Amino acid sequence: MKTRNDQCEVHGQYERRLVEAFDGASKVVGCPNCYWESIHTSDEQSQAHADAVALKRWEATNVALFATGIAQRFRACSLDNYRTDLEGQAVALDLCRAYVDQFEENFSVGRCLLMLGNFGNGKTHLGCAILKAVVTRFGAHGLYAPAPDIISAIKATFNKGSSDTEQDIMAELSSVDLLLIDELGAQGGTEFERNSLHTIIDMRYRKMLPTIITSNLPSAELSTYIGDRALDRLRENGGHAIAFDWESSRGGGQ
Repeated sequence: MKTRNDQCEVHGQYERRLVEAFDGASKVVGCPNCYWESIHTSDEQSQAHADAVALKRWEATNVALFATGIAQRFRACSLDNYRTDLEGQAVALDLCRAYVDQFEENFSVGRCLLMLGNFGNGKTHLGCAILKAVVTRFGAHGLYAPAPDIISAIKATFNKGSSDTEQDIMAELSSVDLLLIDELGAQGGTEFERNSLHTIIDMRYRKMLPTIITSNLPSAELSTYIGDRALDRLRENGGHAIAFDWESSRGGGQ
């Protein structure tokens, strides 16, 4: 966030803020005293009050979107800009839209979503788009966590002097409203890695919190990787698996 001195006709000098937006743009935030008055003392039917409330909501949503940890490359991903040149892509998009539209119900029962199949078909795009949509529309707390990064973060806690513990990592991953575990199965698949990911899935299952999984592994191999029990829990309460079984379209804007 950048600031510079500016002059308000009513309140005099103030620090004008240029706030970085999650989508890469920026937003100018003017006099804080005018903002406070518009929120608390202006007529609730006035345009000034409406603008101030809209700004307050925008800033809260912007902070929540940054908190998801979605990588820079995927911040522009949305349900609206996912390409549907093939029938399978259109089916996948419809299912993802439905998951967002029904998120309040999905959240209440901990309903998960699996996106499985060929690489380069937009699984990460759609996963991040869902995460952004539920944060924006429902005020949910979401987190994007590639499986290799989860394992690296856990292993880093074993280093002498680490300020985090394995329990800290597990607590964060198991408590957010919606967790997107990306690239499950991309790492080597040692017993430690499989057990760690299984534990996260199990903790969220017991808390009835929804999880989105993306993986290049087909369902049968995913079952071998994380275990039948974990896969069953991801599918419980109507958890749906979307098959990305068409040829890779990487390089085509996804």
